[in-house]
Amino acid sequence: MKPSSRLNHAPEQHCIDLSVNEWPNRAARSQIRTVLEGRTDAATVHDMVLVVDELVAKALRHTPGIREHLLEVGQDQATVRVFDAGVNCAAVAVKSAEKSDENGLGLSIVERLTEEWFAEPTEAGGGGRGVRHCAPGQQLR
Repeated sequence: MKPSSRLNHAPEQHCIDLSVNEWPNRAARSQIRTVLEGRTDAATVHDMVLVVDELVAKALRHTPGIREHLLEVGQDQATVRVFDAGVNCAAVAVKSAEKSDENGLGLSIVERLTEEWFAEPTEAGGGGRGVRHCAPGQQLR
């Protein structure tokens, strides 16, 4: 794994293989809590847990399989990436949903809770969905 090009320095990297995990959502949420609790405020940890849950759920629901989860932590930001076996990153878009819709709001949630989200192809093939969350004016410890 290469660090995100969006970070100015080499971040800490925390990676887990979700493809062999019976409960990938739970494993990804747990990793976020374990790494970020005590390093930033509870609201930021909560937002990041929601975001990774949505990204993992989307990968499980809409791609041939999930691969891994990478959490990169820098001085003032954390980047979450979920890698899957999807090949069409251009198909990843925020759905314009109606109030009556019960599904399809995952990326809308991600968009509202993060500074930036992106989908990009990976060197190993397949896709990567990533988000970056910065805590403005706050250092991650």
